[in-house]
Amino acid sequence: MTEKPKHGAAELDRLDLKILDVLQRDNKTPQRSIAEMIHLSAPAVQRRIKRMEELGVIQANVALVDPAKVDQSITLFVEVEMESERAELYEAAKRSFSAAPEVQQCYYVTGEADFSS
Repeated sequence: MTEKPKHGAAELDRLDLKILDVLQRDNKTPQRSIAEMIHLSAPAVQRRIKRMEELGVIQANVALVDPAKVDQSITLFVEVEMESERAELYEAAKRSFSAAPEVQQCYYVTGEADFSS
């Protein structure tokens, strides 16, 4: 059964979601191992991963770095409050956060702050 997509969301079935679950835990898991886990062929897993990459579901394959091991032991959480609720300001802020290499994660939140990163 295919998940009903939300606005702008990709259609993913239960096998796609299982593949994503494995990759989110360890993106170096061999495709043949994933295939065995979810009872598909390795080429079918490869096609599904490629499709999800093309759709932008899988945006990147990244490494989670232990900050203490690379002498970056400080993590900051910053709240940003926008001066007005104009859409163009929010879009500019999102672009700015996305372009800053120091910002590893950023969330649009409710409450006093508008963004938390």
